[in-house]
Amino acid sequence: MKENSNQTIERWGIRYTGIVQGVGFRPLVSMCAHSLGLTGIVYNDSRGVYVEIQGPLGALQLFLDAIQEEQPRLCRITSQTVHPLTIKDEETTFSVEPSPLGEDVSTFISADTAPCEDCLKELQHDKRRQEYSFINCTNCGPRYTIIKSLPYDRERTTMNEFPMCEACLAEYEDIEGRRYRAEPNACSHCGPRYTLYKPNRTAVDTVNVWNTTRELINEGSIIAIKGVGGYHLVCDARNDAVVQRLRKRKNRPHKPLAIMVGSLDTAIELVQISDVELDVLTGMERPIVLLERNHNSSVRLSSHVAPDNHMLGVMLPYTPMHEVLLPSDAAWVMTSGNKSGDSVLYNDDQAFNELGEVADYFLVHNREIYAPLDDSVVMVINNKPRFIRRSRGYVPEPIHCESIAATPILAMGSDLKNAFALNKGNEILMGPHIGDLENASTHETLEWTINRYENLFSIEPEKIIIDSHPQFFSSHLGEHIGASSQIPVVTVQHHHAHIASVMAEHNLIGPVLGIAMDGTGYGPDGTIWGGEFLLCKGNQYQRLAHIHGAPLPGGEKAVSEPWRQALWYIRNYYGNDIPSVYQTWMENLPKGWEILDKALQSTMPMIQATSCGRLFDAVGSLLGLGMIHTYDAQITIALEALCGEEKGSLLDYNYDGKVLDFTPTVQAIMDGVVQGKSRAHLAASFHKTIAIAVCETAADLMERYKISDAAISGGVFQNRKLVELIYRTWHVGNLYMNEAVPANDGGLALGQLWLGSQIR
Repeated sequence: MKENSNQTIERWGIRYTGIVQGVGFRPLVSMCAHSLGLTGIVYNDSRGVYVEIQGPLGALQLFLDAIQEEQPRLCRITSQTVHPLTIKDEETTFSVEPSPLGEDVSTFISADTAPCEDCLKELQHDKRRQEYSFINCTNCGPRYTIIKSLPYDRERTTMNEFPMCEACLAEYEDIEGRRYRAEPNACSHCGPRYTLYKPNRTAVDTVNVWNTTRELINEGSIIAIKGVGGYHLVCDARNDAVVQRLRKRKNRPHKPLAIMVGSLDTAIELVQISDVELDVLTGMERPIVLLERNHNSSVRLSSHVAPDNHMLGVMLPYTPMHEVLLPSDAAWVMTSGNKSGDSVLYNDDQAFNELGEVADYFLVHNREIYAPLDDSVVMVINNKPRFIRRSRGYVPEPIHCESIAATPILAMGSDLKNAFALNKGNEILMGPHIGDLENASTHETLEWTINRYENLFSIEPEKIIIDSHPQFFSSHLGEHIGASSQIPVVTVQHHHAHIASVMAEHNLIGPVLGIAMDGTGYGPDGTIWGGEFLLCKGNQYQRLAHIHGAPLPGGEKAVSEPWRQALWYIRNYYGNDIPSVYQTWMENLPKGWEILDKALQSTMPMIQATSCGRLFDAVGSLLGLGMIHTYDAQITIALEALCGEEKGSLLDYNYDGKVLDFTPTVQAIMDGVVQGKSRAHLAASFHKTIAIAVCETAADLMERYKISDAAISGGVFQNRKLVELIYRTWHVGNLYMNEAVPANDGGLALGQLWLGSQIR
């Protein structure tokens, strides 16, 4: 400390942690220091951002306040620590210093985000960057997909291949400018650019690549477009023929296709948007948002975009390329560039090889995508955004969890909708959406991404958590990693992990009544679980109740072929006296159904399932909504859509304190079909009955076991109608649900990791 002109002069060392690299934080520090006449240094390092700053005590305090108040758009400060240093009399300036290397990294990085308003204005009017499809600044642009290693500097990103021109370098070094130390900074003279190709990789000779691409899409072509995290397959969503052609080429017969619209006005024409949905749709993350169709829309979409679905997956442009390419009235299919079931393609050679027979043209840029990233999907339920898929725009930003121990843990997630998790202390890093682990491509992506996270964030797991399912690839991989690294591998039950994911988010230690409902999860009794009421506390759980058991005729086949369990309900109720409407139903079953029918009438043992997801599928099949799934939850989605505006009536069910039996509910629905009742009313009645029965069962268990908190999780709770009915009916204690991760298996790793941290 030093007295100078009646002012106390001090020098402070300040450590900032959190998401403080690649977000314009160093420029903010430098600008604040200069404006207050302070001297010192700032640099990125392995732990975040370090500042040494010197000047009058009052100005130093103003500096701290300014940093907190003026945080950049993408910044997330998790800690600020200040300690006194020895004054340097010879120092006369404030400077940004190079990052020291060779230390273990303990900082975080921002997700990739949509262009900010300043960049959008430049995109339209700036001479150097008008229509430049890679425009960015410290407040927006690519991060995760281009970073190779930390600390975050240009030479450790895929932008290192593009030396800045004099004008860009001047911006990069301009302390007063928006691009001061903006690592991806570039312009049309020195940065990446797009080229249009034919499938044989011959460049298309064109004066304006954007005009030509738009014309091709308008004429009915399918274009493979390389974006920020991978390739999309793009076509005109109004054109029936091209949408059908895309489905056939991609082998995706029915699963809804996401669309990108050129403006908010076009979105408002197509879908109904609440205030909360509007905030999500227009936020800097720009996910796909599932929205109710506007049935009075003047914009006609192809019926093949999202068949038998009351919702549309809509997103706004989220890169400068999209802003330049899409007309304001555009409604284009924008679906992941892969063959159904594979990981998103991001390598150019692989994309041309695998999409050469799918796409008519390729719009490709020459910047490497270092890490692939699929689009995020969000739906607003009960006025809160809920993830269906957490990926681009959100990954790899950490989720803070007070009750996580400091021990680094790797949680492997599930084989469906896989996303793993790692932690650094109380910060949990969820991996991006990998997908279903059915194919070699997703296996390779999972292994590569785990290694990337461990290297990028300097994490060496000391424990691995896996699902108890004996056949999961994710579990086998976890065991292999554990054996090769000689660290313990812990197995946790699937539905316990679902509830633990909610407990982790909301800092609930327990006791908690967990209501876990999904398609299938491996039960410790050898049956398939999926409709469970669990008492959860710490790392322990007790099964208090469950929905009724029903066989899965044909085992795993019954998951993709719901008619099998539906047939069991028919035989179980009607015996040999089957009504004509269901005789006709049976006549339309796939070939060979008679063999299964005979087995159902015998004493042959079958796998039992207390699965709520399978129950929804069976009811949907009994209502004539389909026999076989071509994508996950297809018939259940159609069942929810069938409800429309119907309110429904309460149907019969039984509950004896241990088993919540919906067999009478299913029988009432079948009788309704036989009697010719409205199928929409029956579908709504089914949803209403499930919601009321779940709430009444929960109330009984919470009273009997003196529980005040309840948590719901599992894929069934992605059904918006069901969840909103439950919230309206709920009348005992506090009800919690996933908000930071999906309720489906995409959030499972968070719960696994939390449970692993509770095991000392």
